[in-house]
Amino acid sequence: MRIQRLLALVCVLADNEKVTVRELAERFEVSRRTIFRDLEALNCAGIPIVSQPGREGGVCVMEGYKVARSVLSSDDARRLFSALDGLRSIDGDPSTSGLIARLVPEREQGARAASRYAIDLSSWFKDSVVGKKLRTLAEAIDDARCVSMDYISRSIRRTRVVEPRRLVFKQSDWYLHAFCRTRGEFRLFKLRRIAAFRTLDETFDPEPGSAIAFGEGYGAGLFSADEAEGAFQVVLEYDVADEFALTERFDASFFCGRATGLGDGSTTGRISFYTPDLRFATDTVFGVLDKVRVIAPEELREAVRARLENVSSFYE
Repeated sequence: MRIQRLLALVCVLADNEKVTVRELAERFEVSRRTIFRDLEALNCAGIPIVSQPGREGGVCVMEGYKVARSVLSSDDARRLFSALDGLRSIDGDPSTSGLIARLVPEREQGARAASRYAIDLSSWFKDSVVGKKLRTLAEAIDDARCVSMDYISRSIRRTRVVEPRRLVFKQSDWYLHAFCRTRGEFRLFKLRRIAAFRTLDETFDPEPGSAIAFGEGYGAGLFSADEAEGAFQVVLEYDVADEFALTERFDASFFCGRATGLGDGSTTGRISFYTPDLRFATDTVFGVLDKVRVIAPEELREAVRARLENVSSFYE
């Protein structure tokens, strides 16, 4: 929007002694002609813009005219840039670039490496299924339009009509925070579990929704390095050739080092952690069953064995 760009131009000019029209055009991703029109608009609004010709020239605010500079410290600006740059990595919205230009001085934008964080929420893959869901659902949120979706929950797959409110990134997955008309309450829906969906013509009143309830203590201790009352200690053995692949399922801090095998020159390692949920542990182990062997507890060994027998019956 032009008003956002004009405000951003004021902040950029306040933060720099002078800047070229070409630099402004590149920064705001518009043509030089557009920048000239914006500068003229600022002049008409009473902000005296001066053009200095020549090789070292540029545009600036007339000397002696005071424009408030950013109240952000350098550390504030770097943190803000990291967050906004992460948002820009998924939405590609030009207004985000304008917001960065308005709030974050250019010198801080060039100091990305100096920030503690570099946030990129986009997928590793160009043809991202989740990315497509994000873009379509974001439009539904902006338009306050209901969404019908086939959702796979732990107990059943069913069609739900929801009022989408926010897209949420939590740990390593995207979720949709929406009011579920089926349940009559706000819920979080993991995007990976949405099998199909379509945006409806029906709209809803986008009044402020409830706070996102991640669930206090949800998942607490499912994987823990510390012993807890009632928790099982899981010990798994693996071949070190599979160590890298196993880090997709287990944090490397649970890897207990390596030990040489019995006379055959192979090298094995062990993974150890505590969990109160034997079913969760069985699901996790079964996903890497070709790479690990359960050492303990015996209850987990029996659960895995029973599930193997069940799988075997599928192919008899």
